[in-house]
Amino acid sequence: MPGVFVNYRTGDGEWAAALVKRELSARFGADQVFYASQSIRLGEDFSREILSGLRRCEVLLAIIGPRWVAAVDREGVRRLDKSDDWVRREITEAFQCGLRVIPVLMDGIAPLTEADLPDALKRVARCQYLRIHHRSDDLDLPRLVDELVELVPELVTAKAPPAAARVERAAEGELRSPVTEFRRALAEPVGQTVTDRVQAAASSVLDLLTESRYPTSGHVDESELPAELEKRLTGYEHDLAPLLRLVAIGVRSGDRRHDDLWTALVERFLRPSPRDRGAPDVWVNAALYPALLLVYVIGVAAVASGREELVHRLLCGTSDGETPALRELALRNVVDPRHAAALPSWDGAPPRQALSVQLRQVLSRVFFNVVDGAAFEWAFADYEFLRSLLELHDGAFSSLGEFAVQLDRDDSVIYERNLARLNADSALLRAGAFGGEPDQVAAAWRELRQATRARYS
Repeated sequence: MPGVFVNYRTGDGEWAAALVKRELSARFGADQVFYASQSIRLGEDFSREILSGLRRCEVLLAIIGPRWVAAVDREGVRRLDKSDDWVRREITEAFQCGLRVIPVLMDGIAPLTEADLPDALKRVARCQYLRIHHRSDDLDLPRLVDELVELVPELVTAKAPPAAARVERAAEGELRSPVTEFRRALAEPVGQTVTDRVQAAASSVLDLLTESRYPTSGHVDESELPAELEKRLTGYEHDLAPLLRLVAIGVRSGDRRHDDLWTALVERFLRPSPRDRGAPDVWVNAALYPALLLVYVIGVAAVASGREELVHRLLCGTSDGETPALRELALRNVVDPRHAAALPSWDGAPPRQALSVQLRQVLSRVFFNVVDGAAFEWAFADYEFLRSLLELHDGAFSSLGEFAVQLDRDDSVIYERNLARLNADSALLRAGAFGGEPDQVAAAWRELRQATRARYS
């Protein structure tokens, strides 16, 4: 299991080390954070357990306080110059084991120089670093989590923290991931750099979505279809992951300046690409999966941000007489429910829920450190609920989804949670949804209850 080793010197930066350990444990789980004073049990061999814990990790965070370089022992010998100093031993062992070493500089400490360090540690001065300040730890700690998620995606668990806020411009040598840079761009008064970053990420993804990489021609035996389809959908999820994370953060910020960007982005992914005549429907339909992922991320983030009018614009808006995303990306139009239920690692979910379950699992990773666990689950269910109501207002069909099972068991909870979103004064109805008429909402709600009972009861 991947992990993070917290390296610190007693009497120098313990407060920062404790904060880091607590934050990482909350985000990734305590079993993925090694913190010597709490990870080693009474009676265990201290030396053996430290080195064993270190070798199970992928990242070492070296917490560097004001006394880190100059600290001396009782005889006046600098601790870093002693080969048996544990701070030194842990770092040198981390380098030998191939761990990524990230110095975390406390408060206003200047970056390390090689001249400050013994030969065995000079490499630390060349490592990209992070900062943590006691006056801004509420900003610095989420940023640290973001960086680790970028470096070691496997650390992500179902637990998710609140969105991070603005961070300052990076100094030379300071570690700065694309996500962190994007958060900074969102806070700028002029938003063009946000558009540039998102569209550049979208172009990189579209460059991957080629016929040669995802062919729609060729025959696949029926027995091989589930595995091949799952492989293709997983490939789409992997290719889109960096873009989806930027979009989740951008929409979740609630900044209305970028609404045109999100809808234009969906249009880019919905543009038809040349297909071989007679190509199997399963592959042509699956090619819509990237657009579906994108629409779900925007929709869930919009609901989490109280931006239901953006959901309506996203799903129901049209340009040049094109089919609205609401119809084109109905779940059954992307992955046939019969195929979805047969995919090897989709855990045998019922056909009508399988794609919805998969989307929730994929998006839980996308929204890590953007919307916390419970809020994400609610936003996901509420988005699918609103989408289904809009579908039933538009026509006789609803995609339903995982939420519909809960709806069948107790339809009052989700409806009551969404009442404020569906009254005459709501942003959703004022944006034109349901013709602006609460009576139309009530009619769609009746249809949804009937559809749910017919399918699940």
